[in-house]
Amino acid sequence: MMTPPNIEAHFEMRRQQITLPARLFAMVDALLFAEASDAPPLRRSNYSIALFDRTPDASLAEHGPWLIDYALTPGPIRRVLAELAAGPVGMSWLISAYSFERLAAELREHLDVRLPDGRTALFRFYDARIMPDIARVMSDAQRSQFFVATYDWLVEIDGRLTGVHPHA
Repeated sequence: MMTPPNIEAHFEMRRQQITLPARLFAMVDALLFAEASDAPPLRRSNYSIALFDRTPDASLAEHGPWLIDYALTPGPIRRVLAELAAGPVGMSWLISAYSFERLAAELREHLDVRLPDGRTALFRFYDARIMPDIARVMSDAQRSQFFVATYDWLVEIDGRLTGVHPHA
C-alpha cells in the first residue's frame, strides 16, 4: 500500500485543530500540469476552476492557474498532483474554510499587481517554485490581505512540504 502524500497527513492534523469545516485545495499552472506524464486535460467541473475565467485574461484560462478541490478530485488528477509535488515543479496547497467558488474569487482578486511605475503585471502566486520568495518580501499588511482566505498555504517541492503561511 502506498503511503498517503505528505499533504494529506498535514491536512488531517490541521483539520483537527481548526474549528470551522476546512477543505484542502491544490493550485496548479495548467501548462506545468500538462507536462506531467499521462496527464489528463484539466476541465471545468465540480472539482476544478480556471482562475483566469471571468478576468481580462479569460482567453488564456485553459493554460493558466487552476484551483482544485482535492476531496472531489478523481484519481488520475490526484496522481498528477502527487507527481508534481514529488518533483522540482512542485505544488501549492491551500487549507481554507472558504467555499470553493469564494476562494477562487478571492484568488482572482490577486492575479494582477500594480507596479511602482503604474503598469500592471501578472502575479504568479500560483507557481510553487517562487511563492515562498514572494511571501518573504511581503509586508505584514500585504501578507494579512493576501492570505486572508487561508489557514495554511503550503508548497510541496521534491516531496518536501514547506509552510508559506502561516510561517512554518
